[in-house]
Amino acid sequence: MTSATRVSLNRPSAGLFVGAALTLTLLAVSTSAHAAPKIGLVLKPLDNTYFGAMARGAEAAAKEFGVGLTTVAATSLTDDAGQASQLAALDGSGEYGSYIVNPVSPTNLLQPLSSVVKKGQPVMNIDLPIDLDAAAKANAAITSYMGSDNVATGAAAGEYMLKILPAGSKVALIGGLPADPGSLARMKGFSNAVEGKLKIIQTVASNADRLKAQQDAASIIRANPDIGGFFTVSGDMSLGIQTAIDEAGKRGKIAVIGIDGTVPQLEQVRDGIQPAAVEQFPYLMGYQAVEACIAAMAGKPVPKNVPTPVLVVTKENAKEALDSYPAPPASFQFNDPLRELIK
Repeated sequence: MTSATRVSLNRPSAGLFVGAALTLTLLAVSTSAHAAPKIGLVLKPLDNTYFGAMARGAEAAAKEFGVGLTTVAATSLTDDAGQASQLAALDGSGEYGSYIVNPVSPTNLLQPLSSVVKKGQPVMNIDLPIDLDAAAKANAAITSYMGSDNVATGAAAGEYMLKILPAGSKVALIGGLPADPGSLARMKGFSNAVEGKLKIIQTVASNADRLKAQQDAASIIRANPDIGGFFTVSGDMSLGIQTAIDEAGKRGKIAVIGIDGTVPQLEQVRDGIQPAAVEQFPYLMGYQAVEACIAAMAGKPVPKNVPTPVLVVTKENAKEALDSYPAPPASFQFNDPLRELIK
């Protein structure tokens, strides 16, 4: 078993990661002039704050450890063929010793990955899990996965909801796409945490859409004016739900807790509008994936699964979370099983 090291990362200011800064062109930009094998990073669109944070975390680790990194990204959340072509181009260049991939779908990168794996190059999968059964059939074995444990993340939200609502309070769950496994796992974790303690009156899928979440929440509030809280699987939908609460004149009377920890969501927590948010750290996914690539390229065994920690952000620690965004706050210590491997 690999020993874990408690680490604290260097944290840039929030201003470096918001607004237009995230749209910087990262395609084919190496972060190091070293001759060591480079790492290829294949992401979803970088104008999305979440995926942009992954790129920033990977860049920070590459700079810290002195390895080359090239980042390419899909043009949209449906650009499955384009993303696969970009990975194939990196592979064809012969410059890369390992890869980090956050695929558009569980299977869209399998064809180019089969070529990568055939050459014995390690592959780290972050955030969206690759379909392992399909990967095995395509001879595209994944070295390791880095991402949030969605059941545990939902449970963290449920445990905090129990702290702020009286026993027996009514709550509703607002999910993303109906069949999205991450959304379902988050709702399962929340439901398990509050079972027998809070009353779940309704569960709806709002398609990860802020306006639909607002409309669905408004309907639920009209039908259940005594509802105590909402849980949602995304930060953006939490903002829509809060709008519905405000329009119903119930700010401070109905709680909403969402997962992600986006800047607008954390700002509402800081300002006492939302009671809490469960912050994921895509920055850490990118950072730790680079650590894993370095270890694997050195021939060291990398854990098959490295869960990314999450943090419940409340009014007390929201300012610190915003100041360090998208990196974890300085006070947030966590065990990194990969750091010991690359010493």
